[in-house]
Amino acid sequence: MWQLAILASPFLFFIAILTYGRATQNQLIDRFNPFLKETYGYALLPEKVATKKVRGTQQSTDANGKTTTKKVVLDMPQPVDAYVYSDIFGAGEWLKFQVGTIPKGYNYAVVLHKGSYVKRARLITKDQVPTLYRSNIGGEDQYLKYDKKNFGPRNSINPFSNNGV
Repeated sequence: MWQLAILASPFLFFIAILTYGRATQNQLIDRFNPFLKETYGYALLPEKVATKKVRGTQQSTDANGKTTTKKVVLDMPQPVDAYVYSDIFGAGEWLKFQVGTIPKGYNYAVVLHKGSYVKRARLITKDQVPTLYRSNIGGEDQYLKYDKKNFGPRNSINPFSNNGV
């Protein structure tokens, strides 16, 4: 009997880590979770992304081949927080991911993700969103920022589910 407990302990510890990864939206754990599959989803994004001022350097080369470096302050786009629909019935989850600055009319995204790990996100127009998803996503002016009080937890604790169910 104790041999069974010794064999079951590592498995239960592994499942506990995966559950923790899903509950806390830990991207590193979700990335390597063997029970999750990569899924495409669609999201409505804000029309403008918040930016943060960061210091950096800019190199330029003149016609003679001389390189100069100067310090600059850049506006760095911050991650967006959006509900990503994983199926046509409205299942999905809140994810944070980088998209850069959003050009006018491109405030929708197709997102390839595995749990909370976002592998790729591409900006698209509303016309490029599949018709069956459009009624769930809503119009360009209907973006809602995540609010725990109104939407509840960001995710489920199910380590085997990719869309919060």
